[in-house]
Amino acid sequence: MTRALLSRVAESIFWVGRYVERAEGTARILDVAVYQALEQSDVEGSQAAGRLLAVMGMPDVQSETLWQATERLATDPESRSSIAGALAAARENTRAVRHVVPVEFWEHINATWSELPRQWEASLRVGPAPYLSFVKTRCAGMMGLADTMMSRDQTWLFFTLGRCLERTDVVARQLATVAFDEVFDSGLVMLLRSCGGYEPYLRLSQGVVEPGRVLDFLLRDRLFPRSAFASLTLAEECLDQINAGRDGTWEDARGLVGLARAELEYSAPATLARGLETRLERLQASISSVSDAVTRRYFAQDLPTQWRQGGGGA
Repeated sequence: MTRALLSRVAESIFWVGRYVERAEGTARILDVAVYQALEQSDVEGSQAAGRLLAVMGMPDVQSETLWQATERLATDPESRSSIAGALAAARENTRAVRHVVPVEFWEHINATWSELPRQWEASLRVGPAPYLSFVKTRCAGMMGLADTMMSRDQTWLFFTLGRCLERTDVVARQLATVAFDEVFDSGLVMLLRSCGGYEPYLRLSQGVVEPGRVLDFLLRDRLFPRSAFASLTLAEECLDQINAGRDGTWEDARGLVGLARAELEYSAPATLARGLETRLERLQASISSVSDAVTRRYFAQDLPTQWRQGGGGA
């Protein structure tokens, strides 16, 4: 097996991890956005739609309602930022490397992609919640299959590295959809539920739900696997193992991950909310830079498509 083939396989596996995590993360972000619009009695959701599209890095169409923005982010097959587009890309990348992934993993991705149109048709009658729930459940199933059926070799390391980078970006985008100076307690609860962190947060905070604690939990908790800090820590471990045996060589990707992790780790809790928008944008930019560095080091091909428009890819 040639090195070039291994490079292409590693790149496909890396992007399978990113796209599956992206699909699930987009579903979670839409959950929060729709709930907040309903809570604030914003029937058309035009303001929420503009904010949502800006957070997702997609062009805003004038007078677009929240439902239209949700439909675009859920079903647009041409956009890798949409659920349908991300799952289609994950399916194509998996199909190209079926020889290194479990059969059940491929079948699960293929079945999920095939079922999406029927699920969306049902949502036209009852709303987007069942569609988003289906996506979250199926993506969690893909992650579970990967964790329980893949050997802990480079295939799993690149897959997990992609997941961790995307998950950090997703957390930043989820937080960017919330106006922490205006959010109600119910909005914070919905944010935590959308991240799968409501019960862990309650145990940690003894039932007190407040913006500062929620922000600190989602950005810096060491034990909650969806926090930005935990995801960056695991990404750093993956890079260490991928780079094993190359002692003394500097790796840009690992350095960038370490800097992003250290900024979160050593920031005082009281300062997290100051300039939050800038902090989250900086975190997303760091993830984009890490992805580019991984591509240059291990894939040596054109830079892949980035989530945010103008992020350096075709």
